[in-house]
Amino acid sequence: MKIKLVFCLLAVVFCSGCGSKDPKAKWQKKRANIINVKDDIKEIDTDDVLIGSLAKPYICGKYLAIADYKSSDKKVRLYDLHTLKYVLSFGDIGQGPTEISVLGTVAWNEGDYDLYVTDHGQRRILRYNLDSLLTDSLYSPTIKLRFGDGNATFPNDYYYINDTLSFGSFIIPMASSSYKWTGGKWNMKTGAIKLIDYVHPADDKKRVSFTFSFQYNTLVECNQRYDLMSLYNLNGELLCNVYGPSWDKKGDRKAHFKNATVYKDKIIVSYIGEDWRNNNGARMLHVFDIGGDYLKTLDVGYKINYLCCDEKNGRLIMNLDAEIQFGYLDLDKII
Repeated sequence: MKIKLVFCLLAVVFCSGCGSKDPKAKWQKKRANIINVKDDIKEIDTDDVLIGSLAKPYICGKYLAIADYKSSDKKVRLYDLHTLKYVLSFGDIGQGPTEISVLGTVAWNEGDYDLYVTDHGQRRILRYNLDSLLTDSLYSPTIKLRFGDGNATFPNDYYYINDTLSFGSFIIPMASSSYKWTGGKWNMKTGAIKLIDYVHPADDKKRVSFTFSFQYNTLVECNQRYDLMSLYNLNGELLCNVYGPSWDKKGDRKAHFKNATVYKDKIIVSYIGEDWRNNNGARMLHVFDIGGDYLKTLDVGYKINYLCCDEKNGRLIMNLDAEIQFGYLDLDKII
């Protein structure tokens, strides 16, 4: 009887332990499948166009748009996506009705052939019709929409689907001049923003990089202050939290994820993993499947400022803080 009682108690303890396991958590104790790809990076010739050190690439139909944050004149550079040859520059800097005072994000409306440029300084989005821009040297943009006052939630970065649906990351002003970022979806027509409700218990000051896959019904938030990646469906419902080797719920004073993109059924994120006060930038690219399972790490060998995915040509395009300012990787050969 005593032996039988012991077995019963052990069974209760075992079952209790099983029940406490979080079904929405993936723990990755190591990410050690590291491949050096420095020699595989192919330089993009910017055709003697002077572009500032911080410049973010975007895929806009058959063009590569580069948001030039350090430029003192034109704020957006346009290149042919296939040949990577320079086409034109646009977006005058200034406070005028058709000028950009503080450059934000760039988004692409394939249906109307419009390129949207956010001006955070004047709290609005400018609309550039690409056909008109390419044929009319005197073309001026129109205002797509205006944001609310300085206390209103506004998009940090977003992917345009149509006027009633965009997915992106949003900045929420908080008390004491603070803020947090979170993913969500946006109806430009009505101004309605549906934010992801979930906030990880360890991260009340949410800082994330965002990407999404319409095909795989997945939103991705990569945390900048924790080794944490959270996956959601397109309705903002949590699918799982992915905890990396450096996860610490109290914080480890390191900078972690920086940029994120999706290539086919893969999630690609740039990763730092160094002291946030004195880090050398994101030199690593972690590659996961669309469910968040780790596959490999690409050691780029250079600091990556920004990146985007060119699915048409199978390339990852990067702005680098190195002797190579812009370069790309042939993804199908590597991942």
